[in-house]
Amino acid sequence: MESLLNLVTDYWPIVICAIVVIAAFQWIMRSLFRLFAMMAVIGVILVLVFHFSPEQVIDMGRTAVQTTQDAVQKTVVPILESELKDADILFHDDGSYEVKTANIRITGKKGESKATVYYKENKWEVDIGVLGDMFKEKLNKAEPSQTTL
Repeated sequence: MESLLNLVTDYWPIVICAIVVIAAFQWIMRSLFRLFAMMAVIGVILVLVFHFSPEQVIDMGRTAVQTTQDAVQKTVVPILESELKDADILFHDDGSYEVKTANIRITGKKGESKATVYYKENKWEVDIGVLGDMFKEKLNKAEPSQTTL
């Protein structure tokens, strides 16, 4: 018991990190379980009470996901593309970049898949692939022109 206590006192930062990781993992798993349980209950109610077939319930879920993706493609992507047309792009010596428009500021590091999007007082970490091919093309076109000056 004393050797275990000595081990914990010697490596207390690692022990604290392990406890935090375990707690975070447990919280994520519990949240996912609740979400899946809620979806299962809704599916069972639709099948047993409203007499939908299981295939119809699955199709409803797929339709909801597709509708959400279509809404993003029809609203967010055109707004982002219109903003990026007049964007100013600055490259820094450390390999980072900053894209500024009238309403949006995007910062990231060249070669990384993550970027930070700022809109008013809000801040989001996003995957660059979500921002679209136009964003990647604009970065690639702006970088050579910036380095030749």
